[in-house]
Amino acid sequence: MPANALKTEAELRTAVIDRLIAASLHDGKPAREATLERWRSLSTRPANISDKNAA
Repeated sequence: MPANALKTEAELRTAVIDRLIAASLHDGKPAREATLERWRSLSTRPANISDKNAA
């Protein structure tokens, strides 16, 4: 692999890591807490078993 390709690969790797760090710092809420909030916000309704048996 040419030296230029290795340099480009290292630069890309650094850029990706920088973006991941920036994204994690931007999101002030931990992922687990955000997932729980998303689940809690889902509107659910109980299953109506009699409708399934009628079909």
